[in-house]
Amino acid sequence: MAIGIFRRPYTVRRHDKQKFVNGYAVNGSADLTFMLNVQPLSSDELLALPEGERSVARVKTFGADRLIPADEHSGTPGDLLFVSGKWYECKSCIHWQHTPLKHYEGEFVVLADQSGQKPPKAGGEAVDD
Repeated sequence: MAIGIFRRPYTVRRHDKQKFVNGYAVNGSADLTFMLNVQPLSSDELLALPEGERSVARVKTFGADRLIPADEHSGTPGDLLFVSGKWYECKSCIHWQHTPLKHYEGEFVVLADQSGQKPPKAGGEAVDD
């Protein structure tokens, strides 16, 4: 796949199913490596957002693997992506099948509170050449 030349390894933190331990909800997580093309949102994409959301840092990703978006109704946390020293949470993931590339496009929003998240052990993001 020609688009694969633009992908680099990034760390994605995926949460396990919620368990209850001694009456408390506990989520485990695992750090996975995904080959992704990560880009900032374009100015046109930012203008399409509601005004209050334009100031929040966002990135979009393109890759061959499905990412899990956050679901506020069920309380499911989304996948976290480590980019430029910060964690971003998956808000949407769409599978595009209308081109020969057949890829997933994800949108991520920077976490407001980074204090509960530790950086990945192996560095976790692609190195710019």
